[in-house]
Amino acid sequence: MQNWTVFTGDIVRSTDLGAQGLSEVFCALEDAARDMGRWPDSTVSFGRFRGDGWQMALPVVYALRAALVVRAAVRASGKGRDTRIGIGLGAGQLRGDDLAGAHGPVFVQSGHALDTMKRGARMAAPDAPALLQVALPLADRIAAGWTAKQAQVVQALLAPAPPTQEALATALGRSRQMAQKQADAAGVNALIESCTAFETAKMQPN
Repeated sequence: MQNWTVFTGDIVRSTDLGAQGLSEVFCALEDAARDMGRWPDSTVSFGRFRGDGWQMALPVVYALRAALVVRAAVRASGKGRDTRIGIGLGAGQLRGDDLAGAHGPVFVQSGHALDTMKRGARMAAPDAPALLQVALPLADRIAAGWTAKQAQVVQALLAPAPPTQEALATALGRSRQMAQKQADAAGVNALIESCTAFETAKMQPN
């Protein structure tokens, strides 16, 4: 079995979104998964299940960065939208890109993380290395305050090879100064530092 990061998630207050809103959220998740699959040394599998539930498998090294990008993608899709993410890191077996037949301890860990998540939290990884467990509550707190427009900026700038601010501002149809202001308000620099620290650390299992 190969080691993976697995996210098991559901959409917060999905019944309030209606069919159209929920469809928009899942389009955002699918687009994010596709983009993350283009990151260096990355492959991403994504699947929807149980109506508002979803699952994603990706390289271990991107656990924190990808979780934040997923949160940003959902929040960027519309005001007040969010997702919970239970995170597992460990061994699992995938059959191509289809998660329906995937199995292994990491899938159990991820599902358990979602099922036992504390009230009010949106990300949890109780069986992950301590570094990720320490970073997640702080990252979760920051992400909870993103507006939809801030989340658009975050999603772009958290990519391993982000666009320049001028290119990002042009793509989003706003001034470079406004894009910079939104990036600062969203805490992007601190989150990038945390992602880099996680990705370069020699983590020890619990």
